[in-house]
Amino acid sequence: MKRIIHVLGSKKFNYLELSEQIDLKTGGLNVSSHLDDSSFKIEDYEEGVILSSYCLDRNIDAMFDLWEDVLLHFKDQFNQHDRLKTLIKGQAAAYANSVHESGHTFAVVYSASQYGPVDQLTENLSGLTQVNRMQAIARQETFDDITQKLGQIADYVLTKNSVRCAFNGESNGLTNGMKRLEIFLDRLPGSAKNKLQSIRHENAQLYLKNDFQIGRNQLPSKTHFEMPFDVFYSGQCFQSVPYSHEDYPGLLILSKLMFNKFLLREIREIGGAYGGGAYLRGNLFSFFSYRDPHSVETLERFNQCIDYFANGNFTDKDVDEAKLATFQKLDKPKSPGSQGMTQFLHGINDDMRQSNRDRIFACQKRNLIDVTQKYLLKKPYAATILGPDSPKLAVGGQFRQVKNVQMPSIGE
Repeated sequence: MKRIIHVLGSKKFNYLELSEQIDLKTGGLNVSSHLDDSSFKIEDYEEGVILSSYCLDRNIDAMFDLWEDVLLHFKDQFNQHDRLKTLIKGQAAAYANSVHESGHTFAVVYSASQYGPVDQLTENLSGLTQVNRMQAIARQETFDDITQKLGQIADYVLTKNSVRCAFNGESNGLTNGMKRLEIFLDRLPGSAKNKLQSIRHENAQLYLKNDFQIGRNQLPSKTHFEMPFDVFYSGQCFQSVPYSHEDYPGLLILSKLMFNKFLLREIREIGGAYGGGAYLRGNLFSFFSYRDPHSVETLERFNQCIDYFANGNFTDKDVDEAKLATFQKLDKPKSPGSQGMTQFLHGINDDMRQSNRDRIFACQKRNLIDVTQKYLLKKPYAATILGPDSPKLAVGGQFRQVKNVQMPSIGE
């Protein structure tokens, strides 16, 4: 739904006219999916659809008029079969091409899905499962079943019952903007329980039990997806901690240090890959490489990297440089429209951010050795490799082989 909600047209405009009105009156009507891990507890999450836009003060009424025209008459546009077919095939092609361009992201997402229902849901919505689903949908002769499901989703999502809002603007535009927002919300179907809704994280064990395999899969887990590439993409994940945990800042610094001190040299300069690194996201610590001539050797380098830091083969100066790199990312300028959005979307307030900054500042070499040993050294992991068939991947039966996975573009 997120890909077509504002590109089918509306009651007043066909899709070309609507696109022109959006460009004239706004900076865009944007729709995206939202799946957020809790900052406090593993396997708690919030799921939703994000509607976002911005405009000049004089165009506030016009912007909300466009949203109302699109949302309140969304299901009326499903009779545009040719347009819907074009959009679905285009999206299927875009998904297929994204595997070629960002295979390491798909490898990490699939590895992460071995850890629990929230990560399984992420893979289902944005991983290889979604790519294959879109390929199958695009090859259907009719889309009656899809439009029926889209209508059901719209009836559930596009109501005042489930909406919560953030409104940013200059002081002289906020009063009129908030009044127009109230009118917009009143025109949505449903009934609001209250006007002050905060972020709500559900427990995945309770809400996904009928749709997903609950619990963690047996680790270590290694999977190879055979794909028509000339190079490999890899991703390896370890269980870590949520944002509010005291060890989170140490793992964040460690990811920067591992890239600068070890992975850049071993994966790219010596290994010949286009790139590779480590990062902390959600509740997982992940390694990756992309456009890599090596497969199992890269996973061995990831393990060597862990040994390297568990043994303390770095200096206090290295730690200080990694801290600077971490602060550089945290302190990069934010646009006015994004102010407050971290708390709105993720529940992370200024006090939590400052607490993490203090922990980053106080982190020392001993702390990084400790978190490496505690969360990474000889710990269970999940690894995924996307790429061509290789005899090395068949040795010992360590990898589950998923053969002949084709990701062609669909344009015909």
